[in-house]
Amino acid sequence: MLSEAQKYAAVWQHDAYRQVAPGEHHVQQFLRLARPQRDHVVCDFGCGTGRGALKIAAFADVSVVGIDFAGNCLDREVRSQLGERFRFREHDLTTPLNETFDFGFCTDVLEHIPTKDVDAVLKNIGLASKKIYFAISTEDDVMGALIGEPLHLTVKDPFWWHEKLKQVGYRIDSSEYGQGWATFWASMYISAEDFVELSAINVEEANLKENIRKNLSLGLKEVVPHAVQDTVVYLLAGGPSLKDYEEQIIEAGKQGVPCFTMNGTYKWLIDKGIRPAGQVMVDARKFNSRFIDPIIDTCVYLISSQCDHEVLKSLPKEKTWLWHPHNEKMVREVFEELENSREWYPVSGGSTVASSALVLLAMLGFRKVEVFGLDSCVTEVEHHAYEQKENDGEPLFDFIVNGRTFKCSPWMAIQARDIQNVIRNVLSRIDDFEMVVHGDGLIAHLLKTAASLADGSEENGR
Repeated sequence: MLSEAQKYAAVWQHDAYRQVAPGEHHVQQFLRLARPQRDHVVCDFGCGTGRGALKIAAFADVSVVGIDFAGNCLDREVRSQLGERFRFREHDLTTPLNETFDFGFCTDVLEHIPTKDVDAVLKNIGLASKKIYFAISTEDDVMGALIGEPLHLTVKDPFWWHEKLKQVGYRIDSSEYGQGWATFWASMYISAEDFVELSAINVEEANLKENIRKNLSLGLKEVVPHAVQDTVVYLLAGGPSLKDYEEQIIEAGKQGVPCFTMNGTYKWLIDKGIRPAGQVMVDARKFNSRFIDPIIDTCVYLISSQCDHEVLKSLPKEKTWLWHPHNEKMVREVFEELENSREWYPVSGGSTVASSALVLLAMLGFRKVEVFGLDSCVTEVEHHAYEQKENDGEPLFDFIVNGRTFKCSPWMAIQARDIQNVIRNVLSRIDDFEMVVHGDGLIAHLLKTAASLADGSEENGR
């Protein structure tokens, strides 16, 4: 019997095997999902004739590497196009690669792998590329007759492949199944969504519901939609870049620009000689009482109804506004238990204080918001612009966005996810809402990347 390498060295000698290059037919779908930029590198794993890889290079104007373990696989015309931005590399995918790529393209390959080697190949591809497009045949081959050897060695249905990808460690973002084929858009790299599942709530839901019940009994004013205001307001988050804008924030505060704070930025601003216009809190843990010390008689305290009851009791009633968090089901259950049928307005801002604060400001009628310190990443030495010991020693992960790598803790990744969802699902639907995120952290980079992709879509028709 021929080895796998010998089989394909033999079959590529037949012109009939070159007539159809399945990868060519998946290029547009791959480009729609990946939206690669000019500085990205795409790898065609098991490139075969190379026509699919060459088509990606031409349509997307990106660098492409074709990998195959048969050195004679490329069409003659394709081989003539090899150069700096279109390379070919002979490699057996059952062994690890020593190169990484922004995107992977793997079509009409996995069904050719012996079943015993499928796990190894999937792991090697997944570790080498951040996101991969797979197209897999689920039917027996017809071309093996050319050499008297079967070519499709792992013929399985789409559901088998779906479970196999998950078992190996892939997150499947989308999939499609058809007669004789299946496609998957997947990654072995972790995402913010994965952290949502892994991160435990810091206060039990039963305690949150009890806080809501008690806080409703205080008779506090609640946040409701307000008329539109033209006033420019500042929103201060606690990321390291906040210090870079200290002089601007102080000067603006002296000139009367309302500065809204969150958690530790309250004390940070007071120490700079500026009184906060409002302080936003969502965390229900008891020790967060330090975030309202000292109490400022001109400040409005915008406190989530799930916050610790003793914290709310300590605040001046006439200056405290209650708002209800994103977990509408939990709040609704409390209202039903209290047999309270009055109208209330949930703040659909996700699970973090920054995303909630943006929605709160919009509900209060503000349409021009400048945000400082909203980094959602750490610098080499700092996670906040001030000391916050509970965040010392947090695990950090690399998050890669459009070629840049950011160091983020799990809650930072969740915050970035929430901010994107709030912009997409809430703020973008509000007429004339304008937001500027200062700095060069993860959130600012995400917004710049989204804007550049939007420009590219219009310019390039993708």
